[in-house]
Amino acid sequence: MRAKLEYIFSYLDNNAIQYFLLRPIDLNNHVEDIDLIIPKQDFMKFIKVLDKNSKQVHFKYSNANESIQLFVNDILLDIKFNICFLPRKSLKLNDSFPYCSVVIKENKYIYPSIDEDILFTFWAYHLLLDKVDPSLSSTYIMFKNCFGSTWEALIKSNFFIKWTNLIFRENSAQALQLVALFFSNKTNLVNKINNKKLQKLAIKSNRLWFKFYFDKYYFKILRFSGFIKRKRSLQEINIK
Repeated sequence: MRAKLEYIFSYLDNNAIQYFLLRPIDLNNHVEDIDLIIPKQDFMKFIKVLDKNSKQVHFKYSNANESIQLFVNDILLDIKFNICFLPRKSLKLNDSFPYCSVVIKENKYIYPSIDEDILFTFWAYHLLLDKVDPSLSSTYIMFKNCFGSTWEALIKSNFFIKWTNLIFRENSAQALQLVALFFSNKTNLVNKINNKKLQKLAIKSNRLWFKFYFDKYYFKILRFSGFIKRKRSLQEINIK
């Protein structure tokens, strides 16, 4: 498995594909998928390179906006085309984003080669906005081990505050309070209501009530119909 994972990242780097690994990978654990951001133009370039090199590849449409599932050598790449949050990625943010390669740490972790505040920001909001309960995430323990002693400084970083403002707009001060309460463990407010208070604040801040519930049932219909489950060849990819 490790060799296959390292090959994926080498292949991206060698073909000059821009990407960002959203969450680190623990090579000692079973890896279900790799969460990546790859811009659409680079994704199409990636597809052409894979096809040209006759790689064994197929894809499935995802159960979320701005997403696709690409299978390369039996490794699932869960690809997002933009920074987006909420369970079905209903909140899409178009602000510029720093792409980077990866590094191996302690000979057992694959990490994005990027500043700590950037990794913390997107990883934290993935847990808080995308998950019903952060502790159910496969990377929750790793996240706690990484930032258990540094979160207080990191939520005050310029990068975290910038993206909090982008996500929550005029409600960013309230959002920061909820995030601080979650990390300080002085209250279980966010966990007791399964993150819904913070999620609802993001929905309210971006006027996403209709889209959020439309996406919820739209993707449920696609899933039950079998549309999402079907394996497809690279030639069938259609991205607007």
